[in-house]
Amino acid sequence: MNIALSAVIIFLLLLPPIAFYLAFTLGKFPKSGPKIGLLEGLMLSAVISTLLHAFAFLFVEKEIRFDLIALLIGGDLKSFGTLTNNTIFRHLFQQFVLYNAVMVLIAIFLGRTIRLLVKNLGWHAYAELLRLYNYWWYLFNGYKVDEFANGETPAPFDVVFVDALVNTNSGTMIYSGFLIDFVCEGEKLDRIYLSKTSKREFKKMATNDKGNYLSEEAGNAFPIEGEAMVIPYNNIINLNLQFVTFPVEYESSTTETTTIRIS
Repeated sequence: MNIALSAVIIFLLLLPPIAFYLAFTLGKFPKSGPKIGLLEGLMLSAVISTLLHAFAFLFVEKEIRFDLIALLIGGDLKSFGTLTNNTIFRHLFQQFVLYNAVMVLIAIFLGRTIRLLVKNLGWHAYAELLRLYNYWWYLFNGYKVDEFANGETPAPFDVVFVDALVNTNSGTMIYSGFLIDFVCEGEKLDRIYLSKTSKREFKKMATNDKGNYLSEEAGNAFPIEGEAMVIPYNNIINLNLQFVTFPVEYESSTTETTTIRIS
């Protein structure tokens, strides 16, 4: 029994649902994969693949040599030479490869199309099954604001202002600034990028008649020079987010107030 050959053929037959899943989930800030075991994943993929191939066979007009597929998967090739020759097998092999290639391409096309539909219609925020991004993306894009607690629509905002409580060699500091980017590894936040950043001590030193002590008041804020501040999440104790909307006043024939929203 040729285990390697059997594994390759079975993998090709199981590939369409895997290709669909990867095409649907592939993108920036993706959610983590399903928490199922290898056996459960193979069983689920086998069931879906069986249904897909059964449906696809309705459109295949040529004869399907199930006997040869069974021999190749089983690995018992003693009677293989009596069923076919090299010329016939080459033609059948080419047809088999073409069939699987078409199935995979269709699965990829459907996966990307459904992803685009779910994204543009906002369905990804309604159900866990349709969720496209990790939880940090939904947090930083305003889906967790109190008055929008259902999580189905984001809060309107122009920028996100962050206060980050951070452990440093100089003690605990509060870094404040506008969020310009963030990096995740799956569902785990790796680092954040802030602009117009300032820092202040979480608790400033004070003096009384007994000596120096840490007061309950934060220290004075000092601006940090530079265009962007990178803070690793490993050093962050907690985060406070403010979703800010800027009113912009302009004068033309009349004076109006307009709110700019960043989608």
